[in-house]
Amino acid sequence: MVVTAFLLAGCVESAPQYSLAGGETGVFRSANPGRAIPVSQITGMDERQIAATFGPPKLDRRDASTRVLRYSSDGCVLFIYVNGTQAQYADAYDPQMRPIPADRCAGSVAAQKRSA
Repeated sequence: MVVTAFLLAGCVESAPQYSLAGGETGVFRSANPGRAIPVSQITGMDERQIAATFGPPKLDRRDASTRVLRYSSDGCVLFIYVNGTQAQYADAYDPQMRPIPADRCAGSVAAQKRSA
C-alpha cells in the first residue's frame, strides 16, 4: 500500500500545473488574428448574431438560467455567457488557460469560424 501511494504521488508531481487563478498573464498568438471585437460589442448580441459572428460553439452548456458558449481558434478559447436571449459577458484564455484580452480572441475566433 505504501508503494502504491508513492507511485501515485510521483504521477501527480509530473503532471502539468495550470491554474485560472494563478495571476499569470496569458499570451495571444494566432496565425489568423482577425480584427479585434470589443466585449462591449459582444454584450447584447442575441443568439442569431452570436452564431453569425462566431459560428457554431464547440460547447453549449446550460447552468441554471445562463448558457455558456465555448469557441476556439488556433490561439485561444473564448467563453460567451448568455442570460435569457442576450450575451451578458465574454472572457478568453490562451491554450494554457491563462487570461488574455477577450477582444483579440473574439477577432481570432470570428476570422477562423467554421460552419457545422
